[in-house]
Amino acid sequence: MKTDIYSQITDEDLTPDLRMIADACGIESVKGLLREFAGMSFYIPKLTRLDRFIDKYIKTNTDKTLKQIARELNVSEQYLKNIKFKKNSRI
Repeated sequence: MKTDIYSQITDEDLTPDLRMIADACGIESVKGLLREFAGMSFYIPKLTRLDRFIDKYIKTNTDKTLKQIARELNVSEQYLKNIKFKKNSRI
């Protein structure tokens, strides 16, 4: 029977970056990342890089003002106006 070497990893074994991920997502998530993606680098973008999500959020929250949406997404109202302008200019 093959032993899962990753099951032996503890918090103390982790690098500072992996410890941050473990604190946010759990040690099992870190073990899964190590198991599946060891050696790869990832960039985790800010919410503002998820244009499709922001567009969808605006469309599904039509009862809210742009100011309220901006506050919820932690972006500026001008940022949201620019996204809407860019989208409309592509049509």
